[in-house]
Amino acid sequence: MIQKVLVYEPTKRMTPLQVIAHPFFDELRDENTRIPNGNALPDLFDFTEEEKRVGGTTLINSLVPDWYKKRNK
Repeated sequence: MIQKVLVYEPTKRMTPLQVIAHPFFDELRDENTRIPNGNALPDLFDFTEEEKRVGGTTLINSLVPDWYKKRNK
């Protein structure tokens, strides 16, 4: 992933949304993940309309876990 982020040419570089979709960040999509003090993670999946537009439906859907979609219908 780092090699794809540190590409000099912007058109070949991963976008921020592509980066957070990488498996490296799968733990953030786990419903049971907690921050060090034991609290749940903040709401990470409330994307703005602009983020949804830029990211595209497929990418945004891959970022938002099923448990979150069910909870926020």
